Amino acid sequence: MMVSAVGNADTLAGLNKGELEELEESVRKTIARVVTPDLTTIQGNFPHQQFARWLAKTSRQTPVEIFTVNYDVLIEHGMETERIPLFDGFVGSHRPFFHPDSLRRKESAPGATWTRLWKMHGSVTWRRIKQDGRFRVIRGEPDPAGEMIYPSFQKYDESRQQPYAAFTDRLSRFLEQDDALLIVAGFSFGDEHINNLIFGALENRPRTHVYALQFDEPPDEADLAKRAGQRPNMIVVGPESGIIGGRRAPWVPIESPTFMATVFELKEEEPAGGDAAKLGRMKIGDFARLSAFLEAMTAG
Repeated sequence: MMVSAVGNADTLAGLNKGELEELEESVRKTIARVVTPDLTTIQGNFPHQQFARWLAKTSRQTPVEIFTVNYDVLIEHGMETERIPLFDGFVGSHRPFFHPDSLRRKESAPGATWTRLWKMHGSVTWRRIKQDGRFRVIRGEPDPAGEMIYPSFQKYDESRQQPYAAFTDRLSRFLEQDDALLIVAGFSFGDEHINNLIFGALENRPRTHVYALQFDEPPDEADLAKRAGQRPNMIVVGPESGIIGGRRAPWVPIESPTFMATVFELKEEEPAGGDAAKLGRMKIGDFARLSAFLEAMTAG
């Protein structure tokens, strides 16, 4: 991070290189601690568990692939709670190591019933070690610092190292598949590297589609809204409006299945001298609402 820009005899904000290294390590450990919840305190039927139950009920010929920029292990916890097979690119039982061939060759990975989880920015359960003169990433229990890409000017360079480069390549190849469908939730398109992969695929492959479920309403001047206005294969679902087929319009409530109540809040406003107007707010950009919605669709 900041340390690489400071020489041995230089200072930054009054701190020498050694003090900056200590500060950087403290920042890393603080981030890792904040994003590592105590799993024993998580109540039953939490959103990631609902999401896992929905996955268990879906029939598919190809594996579901989850690309996440989160560092935590909530998805893993939800999948294991529901006893759903999950593969993350690491193999082994003592100190699982990253196996890049498993992302490139079908014969090196489990079958279609195993869900894939690709952690684009690392994990609190990863650790970089030096073995036989080479650095490698292994997976284990949550580490005080983890092995993660943090927001910094070095972020792009770090993403070109393994295993990050393999996950980036996998996302690119996923988007290049015929009729690829990527559903985005909990990602605000703040990572230019990932954005370029997604937007490039949408431009070059008209049959690739992306549904961006947004927690906050994207303004018209946002790059996401502009891209969706130019590409009919990019659908943006915001709380107040959607951008579909290149056009933005507010949500208009109509008769819908009861399970839609999970993600759509209906309101009524009484305009002066007129009939009540139905209004609504789409909440599917909230991962908790999305998970409840998916489970409701497969209930019964």
